[in-house]
Order: sequence, then C-alpha cells, then structure tokens
Amino acid sequence: MVLMFSCQDQPFGLRSDSQTSPVLQQIVIPEGATFESATLYVYADQAYGHTINVHRITAAWDEMTVSWSSFGGAYDAAIVNSFVTAGPDWYSVDVSDLVLGWMLEDYPNYGLLLDQGVEVYPMTRYRSKESETNKPYIEVCYTYEGDTECETDIVMQDAFIWELWPGSNYGDWVALFTGWESETTLEKQAMLQFEFEYTPPEDDEGCTLTIGYWKTHAGFGPQPDMVTQYLPIWLGTDGGAKSIAVTSAAIAVDVLNQNVYGTPRNGITKLYAQLLGAKLNLASGAGGSALGDIIEEADLFLADHDWNDWESLSEEDMTMVNDWKDMLDDYNNGYIGPGHCDDFEEVEMVD
Repeated sequence: MVLMFSCQDQPFGLRSDSQTSPVLQQIVIPEGATFESATLYVYADQAYGHTINVHRITAAWDEMTVSWSSFGGAYDAAIVNSFVTAGPDWYSVDVSDLVLGWMLEDYPNYGLLLDQGVEVYPMTRYRSKESETNKPYIEVCYTYEGDTECETDIVMQDAFIWELWPGSNYGDWVALFTGWESETTLEKQAMLQFEFEYTPPEDDEGCTLTIGYWKTHAGFGPQPDMVTQYLPIWLGTDGGAKSIAVTSAAIAVDVLNQNVYGTPRNGITKLYAQLLGAKLNLASGAGGSALGDIIEEADLFLADHDWNDWESLSEEDMTMVNDWKDMLDDYNNGYIGPGHCDDFEEVEMVD
C-alpha cells in the first residue's frame, strides 16, 4: 500500500474564542491514507493587525536551552504561509506543504518559526503550551478507506527568542511573542514543534529483471522489444557534459553488452549497464526504495565522468563506483528490493 498525498488549499483566519486546545497526542497517519491538509492553530491574546509569516526551521533546538544566539537564524527565509492577527482570537494557517515535506522526509521535522517580518509596533503575543488554556496545536486531515478523518496534536515544544537578550532562554514562559514592542526592544520570534508518526510501507511492488533480460528483449531477436517503450533514459543527469542519452534500443544493447562504452574491465562501463537495467526496471513498475539515493548519486557522478576516466579515478572513487554497481546488480537480480521476476516473466508493453 502507498501513502498518497494531495495537498488542498485550506483558508486561514479566525476561530471562535470558545475553542480550546486538544489534548497532547501524537498524530499517526495510517498506511494507505491520502493526506489532505495540515492547519496550525495559535491563540493571540494581544494582536494589532500585523502580518505573521510561517517559516521552516532548519536545525534542531531545545525549548529549555534555545536562545537568539544559539539558534543563529536557523530557518528557511522562504515564507510557508502568512496570517493577519486582527485582534485577540484564535488564528489558523495552512501548513500542508510543510507537513507534507516532513512526512515524506524531504527535510527533517525541526518545527516552524513565526515572525512578523515588518517592523511595526507593538508586538503580538500568543498562548504557549505552558498556558492553562488555548495552547497552540495542529490539525492533520486525511482520507482513509473512503472516510475523511482529522487528528489534532498540541505543540510538543515551543519557545520564543529575543534579539535584545540574545543569550537568554524563554522556553518556560506561558506566552510566545513575535515582532517589536517598540523601536528599542528589538525583535522576538516564536518557535513551535509538533510530532508525527508515519512509517512508509515496504516497497514491494512489481519485480525486477536482469540486464540479460533487457538485452535479449530489445527487438533484435525472437523476443519482443520491451526496451523502447521506456526510452529515452539518461545515464547521468539530463544534458550532463559526459552523460549518455539512451534514445534507442540499439544504444541500450550497446550499453548492456559492455563493449562499446568501454569494456567489461572498466568499472564505469559496468555501472552503465547495471544503472540502465535498474532504470528500465523502475520504469516498468518495480519499487525502488531499496536503492535509496544511489541512482541520484550515480547520475551526478556520470554527468562529469565517463568510461574514459576510469583509469584516472582515485582508489576511493573506484570503490564508490563498484559499490554502486554491486548494489544495482543485487537489485536487478532481486536480492534486494521487490524481488526478481521468475523465469523472465512477461512484462506488459506500455501504450
């Protein structure tokens, strides 16, 4: 089963003052669910119509030790979303893209930062998790087995940092702040972190075939051409200086035979063959989670190195190339990944 994501626009704005925070509980997304949205809720008890920006934090921090100096501006300057605090009340803001990135592990979940951005006075004050009521929380909605469900979780840790007192920690305060109180008090920023649980399912879809299969199923023998439908394929990055564009079954066979782009004694030549086999397997529907970042790393390398460079590589780079080749070979043979298609089982042509 695959966890699917389809972020949808979610309006942000006011919530009723009668709303209270949920209890602390970790948000667990079930396997096979379709992610719909994630919304951050904060209660501002002093608000003056300022625009508040949400940013992704890029480094680990601890609420009981973090300070302006120790944090060091470790957040992405790109604005995830913004909201306007018109007056004391609950405010919500869509953070679906941010939460999606955390769940897909595009970047670590270090939480989010609120800042005002524009120096106008006075500052905005929010309730923190140390407050008795109206603690910050997040709501995540998803569709599972035909039903839309939403789970909420109060903030796991929060703090504010203050430029005026750069070495001080404010992790145990009942309030969070953003902005400037006056011209001389300097800026405050609020930090919040939530906890999610999502374990991706094992990628066991499809099956893999060896480079021997792809070589004999390229249309130059009695077997049907199973290769052309998946071309073009780059060995290296698209347009890389030394990348090879496999645009025809004939080029594919030359790569797989390992006697045109170098020889079988050449590690890069062998890497070409196993990388092409793996990319053909992926294109035919085989799951590739077992490979991790190997294909991306190999492509970046092959964009700048071809078979003519093999003898001049350092011993370390030779070992790296051979390690990539061996893992791709294991994948194509079914020793890792979804497994081998027994007896060269038929792979359907794609229209």
